Amino acid sequence: MPAEVYSQGTQFLGVLLFIPVISFITGEIYLPIFHELQLESSYHYLELRFNTLVKVLTGGFFSFALILYIAIVVYTPALALEQVTGIDVDTSCLTICIVCVFYTSVGGIQAVVWTDAFQLFFMFLSSFSVLVVGTMSAGGFHEVFDKNYQDGRIQFLNLDPDVRERHTLWGTTLGCGLMWLSIFGVSQTQIQRYLCLPSIKIAQRAVRLNFILMTFLIMMVGWLGMVLYAVYAECDPITTKQVRTKDQVLPLLVLHVAGDIPGLPGLFMAGVFSGSLSSISSGLNSLAAIALRDFIPKKVVAKLSDPQQALVTKIFSFLFGLLAYGLTFVIRFMPGMMEAAIVIGGVVNGPILGVFTIGMLLPWVNSTGVLVGFVGSLLTTVWIATGGTVYKHYNPYVSRTSPPYPSNISGCPADWLEDYQPEITSPPSHLAGHIPLYDISYIWYTTIGAGLIVVLSLITSLFTSEDLRMLDRKLLAPVLPKLWSWMPKSLTFWIDEWWYYIGIDLPKPEMEMKKRTNLD
Repeated sequence: MPAEVYSQGTQFLGVLLFIPVISFITGEIYLPIFHELQLESSYHYLELRFNTLVKVLTGGFFSFALILYIAIVVYTPALALEQVTGIDVDTSCLTICIVCVFYTSVGGIQAVVWTDAFQLFFMFLSSFSVLVVGTMSAGGFHEVFDKNYQDGRIQFLNLDPDVRERHTLWGTTLGCGLMWLSIFGVSQTQIQRYLCLPSIKIAQRAVRLNFILMTFLIMMVGWLGMVLYAVYAECDPITTKQVRTKDQVLPLLVLHVAGDIPGLPGLFMAGVFSGSLSSISSGLNSLAAIALRDFIPKKVVAKLSDPQQALVTKIFSFLFGLLAYGLTFVIRFMPGMMEAAIVIGGVVNGPILGVFTIGMLLPWVNSTGVLVGFVGSLLTTVWIATGGTVYKHYNPYVSRTSPPYPSNISGCPADWLEDYQPEITSPPSHLAGHIPLYDISYIWYTTIGAGLIVVLSLITSLFTSEDLRMLDRKLLAPVLPKLWSWMPKSLTFWIDEWWYYIGIDLPKPEMEMKKRTNLD
């Protein structure tokens, strides 16, 4: 995120306004259902609510996106380590994967949770330390803010409704906010943490605390991005080839302002690796759980003893870690790691968020409707994202509101310019087939996917109805009756009567038997 704020200004921080909404929806809609069912995989819910095909399809695409995300998270700290120590990126990626696979396989979810706690401490400590030293080096708080303000980098209320603009208030709240909701609300990486807590009340408190801490962390790293611009506004290290990508600008700052302070560069690297290791370990553990519980036939799993299941899980963790390492050779060609993560997550997580939301909030949507909606939504987002990725090199959209990328080198020291040769940029050659849809900002992909699946599912379900009398209420969000309690009684009477008949013909023991069958 510091690299994004450095290159594009502060509008991305508008996601902070949506964090309370994410916290409320996660704690009041999604979490109560998962905590009530106590399923080992969040995708088991989709089998209970719809059918096995929905579970396998969504779980498969989630696993694919998560592996790509893990590869990004492995590669990002390797870039920082290369800038600070000169260690080869490939060596760093391999080392990170080996460490994560080892303690995730040996310790399981307990090791993931305990290491997350220590890693969070180092993330805050390192970010705060670099923030203080960097701000002092840039001339103080007032100087940092004034430099960003004078150059038009301070943006929080960009209300432009054009979805082609890279970052607007609408995009960073609704677009990026829904992507984070898909991670914190329904992702296996988070659900497995919530279910480790003994009661729903404690889990809901943990959700609120998590978002409070995340808010402070985002504010800190956002300020670091402003510090980067204040320091390098007149000497862009990317233009002068001091770094290869914008993700290496922050490590370069640490070397410049804190290279002579004993221990601070190492503390910075500890913070970078803490965030990375936390995401990788929880991701590998989630992938292993999904593979064992959702992809291997239940009859095969039932024949395995607990030690055998543990061994299979460790093998899965190793294989997924190996695959993620291999994908680091692919994702390094993407322009920016954060943008790449949002694009990949948006394309897949939007439709997946829609599936869970439909299952919990729209009782009349059946498995046929959600399958049609998921496939249609996924194909549409893949089409838009692919077109956007290809055509932005040939028919780039020129933003009207985003600050320009830093490129000033007027204040660079002489040794930075010794080998500098200005690049001769020719106008991009236009590629036939471009349509305005490809210019939509990457930050809207999640919203498009989630919205489209709801529309398609509702339309399809008009022709293929759900038998509400056989639908168990435990699969629906308990907050539903509260949602219409504020409506006039003349309307709530009919809604209450409709709610009464949901699950009325379902034998009481059936749900528990179905749940135990999925756990076995």
